[in-house]
Amino acid sequence: MFTSAILDLRLQRNWEPGRLTAEAFRWPASDPEVPLRKLTTRLAPGSFADSGSPVVTPASIDPDGGGVRRRSKKYQGAVFQVGTELRPGDVLVPRVGLGPAVLVSEHLRGALVAARFSALRPLDSELGLWLWAVLSSESGHRLRANLSQGASLAAVEASSLLDATVPVPPIERLRRLTGPLRAIEDSTHVDEEEAVETWWQTTDLRTTEWRMALATPDPSVLTAGEPLANFCVEIVRGRNTGMLAIEEEAPGYLPVADVSMLGGKAPRRWAPEEERNQTVAQPGDLLVAAVGNLPHARIADARVVADSHVLVLRLRDPSLGPALAHYLNGQDAYRVRQVFTVGAQIPSISATDLGRIPVPAAALEPVETSAVVLPLAQRLELVLWES
Repeated sequence: MFTSAILDLRLQRNWEPGRLTAEAFRWPASDPEVPLRKLTTRLAPGSFADSGSPVVTPASIDPDGGGVRRRSKKYQGAVFQVGTELRPGDVLVPRVGLGPAVLVSEHLRGALVAARFSALRPLDSELGLWLWAVLSSESGHRLRANLSQGASLAAVEASSLLDATVPVPPIERLRRLTGPLRAIEDSTHVDEEEAVETWWQTTDLRTTEWRMALATPDPSVLTAGEPLANFCVEIVRGRNTGMLAIEEEAPGYLPVADVSMLGGKAPRRWAPEEERNQTVAQPGDLLVAAVGNLPHARIADARVVADSHVLVLRLRDPSLGPALAHYLNGQDAYRVRQVFTVGAQIPSISATDLGRIPVPAAALEPVETSAVVLPLAQRLELVLWES
């Protein structure tokens, strides 16, 4: 994020760029500005999490959508717990990076939150939503960028954040904006990529497969729909392309669809189109990751060579492809996929077991293609500083 300012350095005792640009920063509003330390109380973490516990970190937050995407199981250290140190209305501001702030709500009850956030409790409960929106807006990002220290990774000290001033509008305008801001904040409450609940039960293992009993508290989810295989002409696994692939695009070569490409990255390798031992996916085929916890399901929009870590599903009705991909990428299918994955170090799923995943009738409804949604920071910028 680029910030510029024209200053007379003859009047400055300290030429540190961050301090100079922070002082030059201006909010796009004429409302009175108040230091955050006069509007909030800074909270301290009261718990400790060992590695393996699901913890919300700044990296867990979707930078565009603003919701909790996936909790970290690698974090180890001090944490806040929602319902103990934290309560609805508190605001979490990343101490490292410039991602969105998080407004604590009942949606996060029981969650562990890393001390990599500065946790602020508004002194006036009506200010929580406003402060979250201001600090998550494009202007809020610029403020935090100006306050940050470190060239490679922005880090904002809690004391610097508390010294920063934010505009506070009249109570009438504050309440008028509550509806639009609440609607935006509600849109951040999305399903996470992984289920976070725990469970226990008593099971007769003489009549139940071990892996089924250990993987799900409700075996009925395995029969709650038509098997995915019934929607396919065939499900085949790709083949190893390492010996034949090249790292530059060339005539007669097709992109190699690996897990990285399924995850949204550009192709890294190309394989010869005419090689007989290749598994070539056609436009309309459904591609699913065979390794890892996430399916990264997507529809092939061109001919590609499937890597050995990718499963190719040739559909009986290609028009169902988008709905099936959407379902497989969702949390319900994620839970079922975990039942069939094997391997402690590198989880994987076979073509046969992938075909056993049940698809409920509701999942076959057409996927709505809505208009492009602006990133959270832009949406908040448009609402906050209305004329």
